[in-house]
Amino acid sequence: MRIGYITKEDPNNVRAYSGTHFAMYQALKGEFKEVIPLGPIDHWYKNVAKLKGKFHTFGNEKTFKYQYDIKLAQIHAKQLDEKIRKLKPDVLLGSLVSPEVAFLTTDVPLYLTTDATFPLLQDLYQSHSNLHSLSIRNALILERMAFEKARKLILPLDWLSTSAQNNYRIPKSKIEVIPYGSNLASPIENDVQNLIKKRVESEELTFLFVGVRWEEKGGPEAVGIIKELNRNGIKAKLVVVGSTPDIQEDCVEVIGFLDKQDANQLSKLIELYQSSTFFILPTKAECVGMSFIEAASYGLPTIGSNVGGVPEAVIDGETGIIIQRNDTSDMIAEKIFQIWKNDSEYERLSSNAFSRYSEQMNWKNWANRVKEVLSKEVI
Repeated sequence: MRIGYITKEDPNNVRAYSGTHFAMYQALKGEFKEVIPLGPIDHWYKNVAKLKGKFHTFGNEKTFKYQYDIKLAQIHAKQLDEKIRKLKPDVLLGSLVSPEVAFLTTDVPLYLTTDATFPLLQDLYQSHSNLHSLSIRNALILERMAFEKARKLILPLDWLSTSAQNNYRIPKSKIEVIPYGSNLASPIENDVQNLIKKRVESEELTFLFVGVRWEEKGGPEAVGIIKELNRNGIKAKLVVVGSTPDIQEDCVEVIGFLDKQDANQLSKLIELYQSSTFFILPTKAECVGMSFIEAASYGLPTIGSNVGGVPEAVIDGETGIIIQRNDTSDMIAEKIFQIWKNDSEYERLSSNAFSRYSEQMNWKNWANRVKEVLSKEVI
């Protein structure tokens, strides 16, 4: 089976969409006879769409998303149709390309995967909370068309499945839920078990925070929890990756952005996952939460918040702690202390996190199950 892989960015680019397109591409190549990249997708008309946005938002503070321009979507679909006719794939899998595939005319079976629906983005992210009415209208039209055109939606979370059903009336029978994997290299189980044992012997708790948008990802809340632990006599520090907040605290170490395309910086990121005791991200907005999966791949118990898809990436009491809306810093610090003072409990959460990664949340499993779905459906 020859699969046409549709992405807006180049799937060979490790940095594209935090490495997700690249990781999917590599995983698919391990399962299918041939994977034909049909991205990147680009056209000069996007500049016209941007100018239209300036016109529509002149005199107001609304945001216009040119990506949802109807004319641009039609042009992108035409580009894709031409590539499909030329390359002749047996089946299509699109990743985060609802606007680009909405107007496809090809008869080649189309499957779609995405880490969010537009209504959920509106609910969660500030970047989608003040959109121009035309952008909202277009986004809903394009996503509905894409979802209806797809033979099946392959979604990483039940949370997304529920949205597709409720917001677009997509039947449950048309949806497959298959978790995404980690965008870091897969560690060996024995190595992870040795890491867990080494962490138990540590005298200081190291909390790893990985997020570019400091406020949105709950950075200040993470600092509050670490300070609370120290106030209670528990030696703890927070290591910040991705963000560069101006913080003058002895218990906070700011690393900044680490580029996964740079071998040395990638090695540093992996080293931080290996040497940390917990992963913490009290985020206010999150869809799939790839960093939570990365943490699980190194057997790190995780502290996340009850928002978006986080409760599916972190199982409260089994692989980490889910922060509830009314939980305070001292309440979370006490929960962490109860885990840390009990070696067997810490080891249980750590082993559970890695087991869940090994059995469900990895790209090999994802690609294998995608192949099963496509093999059953495509005749």
